Amino acid sequence: MPIVTNTKDWEKVFRRQVREIGKGWTVRKSPRSETITLKVRTNNKEESTILENNPKTHADYLWKESEVGGAYARIRNIYALMMDGEHTLKQAAKLAESDAPKLVEKLNWQEAKDNFKTYKIKFGNAIKESQWDNKYEPVLSDAIKLLTSNKPPNDPAKLIDKCILHHEAGSRSREIKVGVLWQFLEYCFKRENFPPSWLPKTNRKEHIGKKPADWKSNSKDAVTDQEIINLINNLPESDKDIKDAIKLISLLGLRPIELKHLSVRKDKETNELYWWCDYKKKSSKGTTKPRELHELELVDNEGNIQKWNMLQRWNLKDVQLPNLDNVSGAAGSLSNLLRRRNAWKSLNEIVKDRGENLGLYSLRHSYSLRGTVRGIDSGSLADGMGHEIRTHEETYQKSSKSTRRAAFEKAQKALELLTVDLK
Repeated sequence: MPIVTNTKDWEKVFRRQVREIGKGWTVRKSPRSETITLKVRTNNKEESTILENNPKTHADYLWKESEVGGAYARIRNIYALMMDGEHTLKQAAKLAESDAPKLVEKLNWQEAKDNFKTYKIKFGNAIKESQWDNKYEPVLSDAIKLLTSNKPPNDPAKLIDKCILHHEAGSRSREIKVGVLWQFLEYCFKRENFPPSWLPKTNRKEHIGKKPADWKSNSKDAVTDQEIINLINNLPESDKDIKDAIKLISLLGLRPIELKHLSVRKDKETNELYWWCDYKKKSSKGTTKPRELHELELVDNEGNIQKWNMLQRWNLKDVQLPNLDNVSGAAGSLSNLLRRRNAWKSLNEIVKDRGENLGLYSLRHSYSLRGTVRGIDSGSLADGMGHEIRTHEETYQKSSKSTRRAAFEKAQKALELLTVDLK
């Protein structure tokens, strides 16, 4: 057995990384040329090859700290090509070192995209076709256009950067597009047998970037109960369907689309009626479950609880809802209707004046804020709103300027009372 003389820290790490790729995989420094030799021992059979760095100049990877990163990536690609048992070590090494621009021309990217669409809609954690059209189709169409152009990007990092260039660094839209491209390229390698050179090797965060210092969020902010009550009261009587939609979203903390998935059920033991939502939101994180809904009634500035009796009205088929089946979806349909109403325009100006953003999701954020103020824990609120507690903690509003001030004032009064008692 040869004596290992390379004992620098980076050499130890490099050797260990290669051993962890697969049983029988090792590297050594070629004694004469000082290049990197990969050795693979399987079933009492041993193969070896020198790793070529540049196919055009036939330069090899040298046993240097500066070159082991590239060599390690190449070895992983070789391993991936040998997994199916169809290639020898030398064949896999040749494929892995192939010139990427040539590979672009030979690959059928359009067919791969079509197959990826079928996979996403029909298999695994299947998504709806509307989700494909809105989230996947735009960025993948851009990618295919680039890959089939006269000067296509020759590696995944360049492709991803070109597809997201016009989206603001750190933005949610850029994050979504990077995620879609990542999924597509991994699918092409795993299911379309594309070469490993098209597997992303960069870090997603590098592509997404960070928001600039002067970045201003477009996320929606909660509005007060009184503002929601005023909005409803200021809408004309002919907008009864819009009023009912706003009441349900505010009262139950709904996503707009969940208006189409509502029902009332009866508890078998108590015979009490309760709200039920059978909507299942699908995402890369999984699918949300149907759930029981809980009302959080609104209270005006005078302390009057708003008794809308929506559950009883629903059961009597007295609730009216606007058409939510337009091409823009439930949220888009309702938003378009509201944007034309003076009551909504007035509320938008009030919210804008305090440096915040108004949208349909403001009503859902208001529900979250209302629940927090009333002492409902985050876990219960997350369950009631149909998302993970992590999503609730990261995304949904749990305080506002007025509730924050009230909380600190309450704490100060409690301290003053305690001080009086101690005297």
